[in-house]
Amino acid sequence: MSDTKSGPLSLELITKTMNELAREVGMMDPDDPNWEPYLNKLFELDQLKRSLKEKIDPIGARMDELAHEMTTLKAGDPRRVQIKEIKRLKSLDKNPS
Repeated sequence: MSDTKSGPLSLELITKTMNELAREVGMMDPDDPNWEPYLNKLFELDQLKRSLKEKIDPIGARMDELAHEMTTLKAGDPRRVQIKEIKRLKSLDKNPS
C-alpha cells in the first residue's frame, strides 16, 4: 500500500468484519448450510489480516505470533522463558531510558 494511513484503517475494517462474522457464526446451528462457508470466510479474512499486518508492522506481527505460541506451551517449557525475554527486550525498545 502506498498510503501508510490506509493500512491501519484496512486492518480495522477487516477486524470489524471478522467480529461481525464471528458473532453470526456463533449464533448459527452447525447444521446450517451457511455455517461452513461462513467459517471459511472467517479463516480467509484472518489470513488476509495477518498478511496485511505483517506488511505494515512486521515486528508487531511476529510478537503476535509469539504471544499465540505462549498459549500453546506448558508452564515449565523453556521456550516460554525465551519468549518472555523477547517481549521484555521489545518493551525496552519501546521505552528507552
